[in-house]
Amino acid sequence: MLHYQNPFKLVILIGLMLSCLLLKAQNGLVKGIVREADYNLPLTGASVYSAANKQLATSADFTGNYELKLPAGEHVIICSFLGMIADTFTVTVTADKIFIHDCNLKSKGTDIDMVVVSASKYEQRLADITVSMQLISPRLIESKNTVNVKTVLDQAPGLNILDDEPQMRGGSGFSFGVGSRVATLIDGLPILTGDAGRTDWGFIPTENIEQIEILEGASSVLYGSSALSGTINFRTKYPTDTASTYIRSYTGFYSAPQNKTAKWYDGAANFSGLNFSHAQIIKHSDLTVGGQLNYDHGYIGPYILDGSLPIKADTITNADVANKSVRLNFNYRFRPKNVTGLSMGVNGNMMLAHSNFCLVWANDTDGIYEAFPGTMTITDYTGVYLDPFITYFTPNGFKHNFHGRWYFTQNNNSNNQSNSTNMFLGDYQFFKSIERLGDLNFTGGIYMNQTFSHANIFAGSGSPDNTWQNVAAYIQLDKKLWNALNVSFGFREEYFKVNTTTSVWKPILRAGLNLKLTSTTNLRWSYGQGYRFPTITERFIVTSTGGITLFSNPQIQPESSWSTEIGVKQSVKIGRFIVYADVVAFLQEYRNTIEYIFGNWDPDLSAGFKFLNTGDTRIKGYEISFTGGGKLYQNLSINLLAGYTYILPQTLNPDFVFATDNPADGFIPTNLTYANTSTDTTNNILKYRFQNQIKADVELIYKKISLGASLRYYSFMQNIDNTFYTLDASQVLPTGITKYREVHNNGTTIIDLRSSYQFTKTINAAFIINNIANLQYTLRPLKIESPRTFTIQVSARF
Repeated sequence: MLHYQNPFKLVILIGLMLSCLLLKAQNGLVKGIVREADYNLPLTGASVYSAANKQLATSADFTGNYELKLPAGEHVIICSFLGMIADTFTVTVTADKIFIHDCNLKSKGTDIDMVVVSASKYEQRLADITVSMQLISPRLIESKNTVNVKTVLDQAPGLNILDDEPQMRGGSGFSFGVGSRVATLIDGLPILTGDAGRTDWGFIPTENIEQIEILEGASSVLYGSSALSGTINFRTKYPTDTASTYIRSYTGFYSAPQNKTAKWYDGAANFSGLNFSHAQIIKHSDLTVGGQLNYDHGYIGPYILDGSLPIKADTITNADVANKSVRLNFNYRFRPKNVTGLSMGVNGNMMLAHSNFCLVWANDTDGIYEAFPGTMTITDYTGVYLDPFITYFTPNGFKHNFHGRWYFTQNNNSNNQSNSTNMFLGDYQFFKSIERLGDLNFTGGIYMNQTFSHANIFAGSGSPDNTWQNVAAYIQLDKKLWNALNVSFGFREEYFKVNTTTSVWKPILRAGLNLKLTSTTNLRWSYGQGYRFPTITERFIVTSTGGITLFSNPQIQPESSWSTEIGVKQSVKIGRFIVYADVVAFLQEYRNTIEYIFGNWDPDLSAGFKFLNTGDTRIKGYEISFTGGGKLYQNLSINLLAGYTYILPQTLNPDFVFATDNPADGFIPTNLTYANTSTDTTNNILKYRFQNQIKADVELIYKKISLGASLRYYSFMQNIDNTFYTLDASQVLPTGITKYREVHNNGTTIIDLRSSYQFTKTINAAFIINNIANLQYTLRPLKIESPRTFTIQVSARF
């Protein structure tokens, strides 16, 4: 039993308890659903608050539902969302009563009100961001019969996928996909392999992509190492109110090459496959499942016939080179009924694949579609990732998000270069829009990457087992001033460690401005720093393929960069057709640029390649792009994505000696510079860059008929490693590359055509021709691109 010495205190305590109960009894509840009016889709994260007291606020959950507790009395309530016209309504709250009001918000319609998340890790209108960004929609992915996502990425202005390696505005050359300077993400977390820093493009779940956001320019503050020149973020999707199922099947074949003697296979080279996805809300759970089956005979094969080359046929057979893959993926999210704003779940993806990689063609004539003996690698690939996550929107507008990833890859290669990697990622993010500071948006987070690699080819460290660690903390502040100027500032502190011997700390900054000049015109400026720590492969690889040796370099240093740009985005609306025109000038500088350099590195071994820091470089240029969509006239609609990019990529010191080789006894060591390792030093142009590019994709839709065309133009690649010329002339690697480049010294234009017909509300059929002129062309030297292909595609959506 409790005893109170002071009765007066007991009276006060009872009084306080009764007051609290009385106050609680005076509260009422306003609830409802926030939807997008035109498509009836829930608007996750929409704000609902009292106009008189913004502390009385809540956010819509993942199904658009909201609940707002208010004291008794009359209140003016505002419901708002980016790019939408706010809904303002008045309610008279009665104690212990529930008032229901659904909000149906309409687009403002002054420009393309696309919402993106990659620029600042929270939802923003595309027009308001301070950096350059390109968007690719699921419609373009489907209409181009995208089996491998590289196909559609190559259509984006300013971006190339050069034999699996992404180049953003010339920010990187070519190093066989190792050490990407473009961060590739799925749902905001890296999908670059932990040991080599490269992307397995076939692993990206094309059937489950909500939107592709391509961020141009240094973005290391938010996305860390590998984001020196840009970021590609694949956002996966969740179900809406209505369950949906999508199935796409396709089949096709390659045309015979222009040079009939270069056809290495009998009969037809065919391909076929199936994609599917299903999305459904099951009570308080959201489930999406998808997958792909694919078979591709391939257009590049092993060298079978001796011909005139002083080499023997390859031991790899025609059947070995076919590409085969099976992939399954899922997204699962649970929303507890009794905790508004809380969700948790796990996403996953897994793939088994059999593929080939051709390093060098046999020759530039009849062997151009065959691999030089010993330079083709057959790989059996296993890839798995699991992404646990938990997200919580607090009633007062805080957002907490933790997103983890376990990413496992294993490559069993035909040339004894097998490897396996386990990568563990974790990213905790905190977001809050601070209204009392004028809607200051604060984003902060902590990131961790721990990689474990096992491969004999990385024994340059002294062991086949290596570790790579990255820990970082970041913040970004975004604020709108005078309802016209968006100001953005970010900071990141990085820590890297390889094995137990090498570690480094590095701070990184970024800043940006976006000024709304008119209702349809935005002027922007941005500055960003980048920092990339060398991968395990770049430091420790030791192997040989086709007589070409790869050497380790444990002393290689990190590379860093800074970039700045100024751009104008103009939206134009003609009826229901809206187009963005974007013009931007940019400048990037790199320190300790890492390149793959050929030389005599060991007097007891044959010459080969090594990753080296080659000095400082600069890239400047400009880009003009157009993105649009909508109705032109009644039943006629158009979708447009086009752009022109010009770059001037240069070394800042062509005579800088970045290495001295180590030849056999009796030979004089060579001081290696840009000048003596390049085929063409005119204007000090960097290797493996296209100075001029034009990309365009146009689709016209009339009732049930759709017609589309894609164009890609690449100017001549002026400069490559002179090693390839030397090996060709000495007959060590007689590929004919010297002669080929002398003959094919103009630009390349590739045109694709497609058409489709909507037979019913469910069934659509398409016919697609890629490389309609059947051009024989290269992008990466010594690797021929695909001849013409014909594809029939049938899809069903119900």
